Amino acid sequence: MSAEETWSRRLVKWLNQSGDPIQTIRAVDQAADRIRASILDGAHPAGSRLPPERVLAEALGISRLTLRAALARLEAEGLVQPRQGSGVLVLDYREHGGVGLLIHLLERGDLRLFEPFLRLRRVLAAEALALATERITPDELEELANWADQLAQILDPGELMAGNLDFSRRILQLADNLPMALLFNTVTQVVRGRPEVQALMLSDPTAVRASFPAIVALLRGGDPERARAVVQGMLATIDRASLDTLESP
Repeated sequence: MSAEETWSRRLVKWLNQSGDPIQTIRAVDQAADRIRASILDGAHPAGSRLPPERVLAEALGISRLTLRAALARLEAEGLVQPRQGSGVLVLDYREHGGVGLLIHLLERGDLRLFEPFLRLRRVLAAEALALATERITPDELEELANWADQLAQILDPGELMAGNLDFSRRILQLADNLPMALLFNTVTQVVRGRPEVQALMLSDPTAVRASFPAIVALLRGGDPERARAVVQGMLATIDRASLDTLESP
């Protein structure tokens, strides 16, 4: 049984025993957030063990049942592993964690991850566009072209960022690749949840607006390899502006 299945079964059992499901889930969320933060911040490094269950539950001001549910969630995330008779082992999230941890790491304000995050987005966008180039129909292309023209006129930063994400999601849909779409969901959550990340990604709004019709032109060209190479370069230029803003005094 996977860690996620274990977590789900424990949660269902626990909710059935609890009085208020909403309060119950909120307590688990808060406990998981605090323990996760202590692991990501290095207070509990990989290879160490969390305090005993009773001690940790008292420190967090929660019941041991709540603590167990929170630990089951962190186990599913690849952060901890209960060891029979020897407590809860803290794992190295770089080896065991999933891409979903990016959200929590950026929430900690670790903008050192911003450059690798942008690189990941570029790779994902380039591969999605290459696939979409092979699969898009003439009708879909014209629909996308009309939308791109509208997006290129947007001046409001919030609307431009939302349009950018929605346009990217449409490219992923045209690519018809589920793993890539799921990975993009994480990228979207990171961007939507961090206003400072949005501001950085719009450091050159003119280039962002110009990217929409440029992407349509690549799709219209029908050359996947060229689409992949050109969009990588185009996004690298946009990302360079973002990094320059981040590095400026």
